[in-house]
Amino acid sequence: MKIKNLSLLLLIGLTLIGCKDLSDKKDDNINSKNDYISILPPMKNDFAAKFMIGNIFNPSDVSSSEVTNTALTRHYNALTAENNMKPNQLSSGKGIYNFSTADRMVDAAIASGFKVVGHTLLWHNQIPSWQQNISSSTALEDMKQYITDVVGHFRGKIYSWDVLNEAFPDGGYSSSWKTSMRTNNPWFKAIGSDFVYEGFLAARLADPNAILYYNDYNTDNSSKAAIIRDMVKEVNERYKKAYPSETRLLIEGIGMQEHHNTGVSASSIKNTLNMFKQLGVKISVSELDVLIVTYNEFSPYGHGPNKQNSITGYARTNGLKEQARLYGQYFKVYLEFSDIIERVSFWGVTDDKSWRSAALPLLFDPDGKAKEAYYSVIGSLK
Repeated sequence: MKIKNLSLLLLIGLTLIGCKDLSDKKDDNINSKNDYISILPPMKNDFAAKFMIGNIFNPSDVSSSEVTNTALTRHYNALTAENNMKPNQLSSGKGIYNFSTADRMVDAAIASGFKVVGHTLLWHNQIPSWQQNISSSTALEDMKQYITDVVGHFRGKIYSWDVLNEAFPDGGYSSSWKTSMRTNNPWFKAIGSDFVYEGFLAARLADPNAILYYNDYNTDNSSKAAIIRDMVKEVNERYKKAYPSETRLLIEGIGMQEHHNTGVSASSIKNTLNMFKQLGVKISVSELDVLIVTYNEFSPYGHGPNKQNSITGYARTNGLKEQARLYGQYFKVYLEFSDIIERVSFWGVTDDKSWRSAALPLLFDPDGKAKEAYYSVIGSLK
């Protein structure tokens, strides 16, 4: 009888130990219900040896002296103003500026230890009326003066500038980058392709320490990547001839926006990185988000925040898994090219606040809970 009781006690003990092991494993499960933004290990620390981890910010994310959005301060070390440093936010008329909001944001970000990305100086979109129909007789001087004024105002505070944004359309390229530019870009219409060199040169002279970037989307498209490559190469060669003693490039970086969907392969991104690497420039993944569907499937829902309940059922469940797989593959490519990639910036923190919220493109859900995509990103380090 004693032996039977002893056996029973041993069995109970082993069972309890087994339960504890299972419990411990459950606590270590990366999909725990407690995996929220505020308690997860900082992503900026996870990737510190590879590249900066950035995001966007807005006036509501800062006080008069610091960044108050704790999700940003915990996980990111580089910030890009989502809208408040675009031309229509800074200038209402030629020579007329309002820097108050941007100043508050930039100063708060610096005080909180962030690198600040200036976005953007030259664009065809979100520009003030005085830039929309600029006179060809004054356009070059007007452009140079605008860049000098804006970059000079923030001199010493901006880590890198997106000097030129989205200069090329989505197709129809000629054999030359100079004739492949957007015809609705007012600076191109008024000045011609020379505006690219002159714009970057004005930015360099206004703040010699800032890193100067060209920024564009669909860089996974080989034709568009080739046009960008040709432009950067020629502009930098021209600069070297004009300033032979200068050791730096004029266009020092290319921003690959990477607003992706489930139709974009990691191999296409890798091909572009191999192409750009030959230029000797820095690369930033400047505006990253990944839809849970193809772009055609997303289009009917439209852009804008708070549409996170649009896609339901199997499409949502399957799409979240595919999104996670792609995020993991993309980050493996980024890590492979970490010798040239200096920053990976997400375009938003939680799905509901995203400009493409209907297709849940970010790492955290509206409640701030980590999605499978987050764990694929972190898992790329292993």
